[in-house]
Amino acid sequence: MNRGSPVALALLVALLFAAGCGDDGAVDPGPALPDTLRPYALGFTDFPHAFSQEGVDAAWTAIGEEGDMAAMHFDGGVPWPEALAAIRYAEPFMAELNLKESRIPIGHVTYLAVTPIDFERDGLAAYRGAEENMPLPEPWDTLGFDADAVVFAFTEHCDYMIQIFTPDFFAYAIEANILLETAPETWPAFVTLARFVYTAIKGKYPALPVFLTIQAEFFAAAPQAQADSLALVMPFTDMIAASSYAFTSWADPDDVPADHYRRLAALAPEKPFAWAETGWPAEDVTAPSPVTILADTAAQRRFVERLLGDADSLDARFVNWFFSRDFDDLWDSRLQYLDNAPLLRLWRDCGLRAGDGAPRPALDAWRKRLATARRP
Repeated sequence: MNRGSPVALALLVALLFAAGCGDDGAVDPGPALPDTLRPYALGFTDFPHAFSQEGVDAAWTAIGEEGDMAAMHFDGGVPWPEALAAIRYAEPFMAELNLKESRIPIGHVTYLAVTPIDFERDGLAAYRGAEENMPLPEPWDTLGFDADAVVFAFTEHCDYMIQIFTPDFFAYAIEANILLETAPETWPAFVTLARFVYTAIKGKYPALPVFLTIQAEFFAAAPQAQADSLALVMPFTDMIAASSYAFTSWADPDDVPADHYRRLAALAPEKPFAWAETGWPAEDVTAPSPVTILADTAAQRRFVERLLGDADSLDARFVNWFFSRDFDDLWDSRLQYLDNAPLLRLWRDCGLRAGDGAPRPALDAWRKRLATARRP
């Protein structure tokens, strides 16, 4: 299964708190969204709600019918030795890549994200062979981000993935700033890799927006220290692309600071802004999450309205709502048994559709903005 899940936010557990969001009930229609040209694409990943063909098909139906962008998010490792030797990837991975590419709706924007950083965001990405997140083979298990083999192999991998998907937007690192908390000693080496990869990819694809993504809540927890370190990679990102799951820090969307995203955009106000991934739960987050987070459909809708309002005011380029549908079935059948189940539980109920496929009030707000024409 493609990881297709958001950032490893384990370090933010200490910031979680269980403030109430109110009981479900009649949902206020909320403020009208602008009846103007939409500057940003709206989309989802193809993360399925169930380990079945029906689950896969439902995710692609949402991409086609409820958005105008497909987000291809690869966070399950890198085929390090194959990329270095420029040989064909493992057949299961090749089949996955080709199938995904074939299902992107004609006319949709494509956002492609890959990363050299592992799931825990504290070191080099795992090996992507026949399966995701396989142990790194020798000598890759001893190499840092700035090793010649790593830099060359990852650059080749980026190029190959771009050739397959011909994206409109390309992220070469996912939530890179978490390294500043989990493994700060690796940051100089990562900056070296970022410089090389960005320069090489921009040289070959000068019109393609090439960037890394920044975890917004980690940035908000230590803005000055993060900004000082992120200044080193600002020359190597064409956009400020946020990963944001604000419910991990504020249990009510009304409590999210008004300038939460604008402060992140201020890192480089001349660069376009986007939400590389985001979401908000519509049901309480409970065990095995170590902290209960109260949530309901009304709060989820308020967050969507807030998010799209910010996207308009920041003239964003795209918004990727990570999960189109709650992954109840996938959780029950597989994810609850994984070692990182307490982390994955955070996102089980973040869909704009419930686990049974029923649309939520937040989807109405999403559809209203989707219905307006997108600016070319």
